[in-house]
Amino acid sequence: MSSLFLGCFSFGLLFTVATFLLGSFGSLHLPHFFGGTTHAGGGANGQHDNASGGVLNPSTLSAFLIWFGGGGYLLTRYSPLAAITITLFATVAGLAGAAIVFAVIMRYFLPRLTVLAREDFQLEGVVARVSSTILAGGTGEIVYSLGGTRHVDGARSVTPETLERGTQVIILRIEKGIAYVDRWANFAEAHALPPESTTL
Repeated sequence: MSSLFLGCFSFGLLFTVATFLLGSFGSLHLPHFFGGTTHAGGGANGQHDNASGGVLNPSTLSAFLIWFGGGGYLLTRYSPLAAITITLFATVAGLAGAAIVFAVIMRYFLPRLTVLAREDFQLEGVVARVSSTILAGGTGEIVYSLGGTRHVDGARSVTPETLERGTQVIILRIEKGIAYVDRWANFAEAHALPPESTTL
């Protein structure tokens, strides 16, 4: 009986250590280990997809095995209780350990996971600023922020005019890696928006 509990404890401990090390080296993402995943555009609305199965995830299962195995082994070695009673207490200990780990995940880790929505990576509608003059019929460059990072892309104007450096523009579409833009002032006037965007 003690060998069963010791085996559960050892497996749970080794699984936890292996998963953590693999996550640290990039083979697995740490949020997966803690019972959460993030997907860009996952689902119809790009919502957070908990692919780990909620309460039953690798973290809580390994915690159950560690507490179940450890508690059962100690009771087998140092108590006169019957096997069925030891198993019952070990199960309670395992459930308690899993509950503690789950509570820690929900309290400290899940709130810190970034939810990547599809709109966070759509260029259409992003406000940018011309960083290299876009000549009429020519190609220049724009700079903008997307997903918390700064980007510089080639750009062309959708109107036959020159867009000077520093001009605030809006990205209307992307074709073959080139952003087609219009002055923000034109777009704002057409849609009754403020003449100067504050999103940059």
